[in-house]
Formats: sequence, C-alpha cells, structure tokens
Amino acid sequence: MTIRFEENVITENAQFVCKWSNSLGKSFQEQWMGTMIPFPLTIQVLQDLEGIFSIFEGQKFVGLIQKIRLEGRNLHIGRFFINPQKQGQGLGGQALRKFVSLVFENEDIDTISLNVFEANQRAKNLYQKEGFEIVQMVEAPVRKYIMKKRR
Repeated sequence: MTIRFEENVITENAQFVCKWSNSLGKSFQEQWMGTMIPFPLTIQVLQDLEGIFSIFEGQKFVGLIQKIRLEGRNLHIGRFFINPQKQGQGLGGQALRKFVSLVFENEDIDTISLNVFEANQRAKNLYQKEGFEIVQMVEAPVRKYIMKKRR
C-alpha cells in the first residue's frame, strides 16, 4: 500500500469528501472540520482551504489532511479524514505517519499539534498510537484535547 499526497483537492475528489462527510451528518462533520465550517460541507469550502492535501493510496483518492498554521516551530494540522469505507484498515495510521515524517523533513519544525474532540475516541487512539500526547484540555464549546508530537 503506497500512500502519497498532492497539494489541494480537485473538484471530483472534493465531491467525494462532501458526499462521505455530509451523509454522516453535522456532528460528524464538526469532529473532523471543526465548528467554524457550515454544514453541509461544500466543494467550494474544501477548495478554498489553504494547506490542504489530498491523500492517495496508489492512484485512488482516499482522504484529506491540512497544514492549518505554523506557530513558531510548531505546525498545527487538522481536517484529517479518510473515506469511511476505508477506515479500520490501517490506512489512517499509515497516512498520518507518512505526513508527520514529511513535515519533520523541514528542520524549522520541532513539534506538530492537533485538536481532537473527546468523543472521537477512535481518532484520539490513533493519534496516541502514532506518538501524539495530550498537552491540554479545552472545555468549551465541546471538550477536546490538544495533542502534540515532538520530532
């Protein structure tokens, strides 16, 4: 299984993401997109995101991940989403590992952080398995954790 990334998301793949996400409802979308993105998700919203990367397994589009912002020597990532039909096959872990490895090729970055809602245990477990540690808990509007991984 070969994972690769391409910057941005083409219209056809954005349509897939909207279909996958919207079919699972507003609360699901909020878990992976955050609360600032209106439901239902649209192609335009996805294509307007800066730092978004399409994830491919070989030639097949399987998901997204985003470099959200650089804060000093920390890169905050998020909006990590794998096709629900492909989840549970180790693809998310492999994609996250490879993305983290690529990020750390930049010697100006020492840590990577992300947010995860407390209710999203599956994602939290994946991040912990990949070496992310909880560094802070935020209570509002919904309890979430800020997790960080060091080089």
